[in-house]
Amino acid sequence: MSMKSQVEQIYGLKIKETLKIKDIYKIRTTNATYCLKSYAFPEEEVRFITRILSYMDERGFTRSQKVSPTVEQSPYMSYDGLFYTLTNWVDGERPDFTRRKDLKKGIRTLSKFHAIAEGFPIAEAPEARIRYSRLNHEITEYKTLLSSYKITEHLAALSEEVLDHLHQPKVIEAIDMEQTASAFVHGDYNYPNLMKDKRRKLHLIDFDNTSLHTRMKDLSHILHRNCLWDGTEMLRWIDYYQRYRPLSSSDLTLLHALLSAPYHVVRNIRIGGIRLAKEIIPTVSHLNKYQRELRALL
Repeated sequence: MSMKSQVEQIYGLKIKETLKIKDIYKIRTTNATYCLKSYAFPEEEVRFITRILSYMDERGFTRSQKVSPTVEQSPYMSYDGLFYTLTNWVDGERPDFTRRKDLKKGIRTLSKFHAIAEGFPIAEAPEARIRYSRLNHEITEYKTLLSSYKITEHLAALSEEVLDHLHQPKVIEAIDMEQTASAFVHGDYNYPNLMKDKRRKLHLIDFDNTSLHTRMKDLSHILHRNCLWDGTEMLRWIDYYQRYRPLSSSDLTLLHALLSAPYHVVRNIRIGGIRLAKEIIPTVSHLNKYQRELRALL
């Protein structure tokens, strides 16, 4: 049976048009347009992703995709060894975070998402998606990788400092509070995983990396990706985020640790090796300036 026939049968649809766009399918019926997305994850993780999406809908968050159930009320289907979800298609375009107005919307949307991103039933999360305690391991990997290159020795030393920060009482308190709150994250919150609709509203898509984790991971991620080594600019956006969702002193201490980590350099090395990372490796003086700026969070 073809995929089209399988989808029609399992979801009770009559498909008029199917268009493959990268790793997803745009499916049009008489009444609606859907997004069919494949996952190579274990079934329990696919179930978790769909449950996160449904949970946000239950909490009244309208800026994420809605899961369409099968005829048998399953949140996903399987075909040819992969799992698939069917959600509403979000018409629009990706925001441009080089434009201040779009980044502003991105930060505001993130704060509103984080306001409801808690209370998830931990029993419904597979072990692989419970990640509150993984920060030490993550930064240790940074240190190991950066120690391999002379040009990043100062960033390896910085990673060691971050590991020390993660053992501070306030950081431990922040992580414990997030775990108690059953907080969750998008996991890759940046412009490629957002869509701007005709009303200029942003919608979150692609929850492949969602997990139960500290919400400051999302905030640090978007700041790392868009305010590289610019502590002053990061502080402005953190202040803007707090207009909609105030942060505790423990949250800010954790955020300081995450922003101190040389995430972007590690990311580029993993993508394309040290050559790709060279252009974003800060000098020692620039790094010192950045660290001084971030101390305002403490």
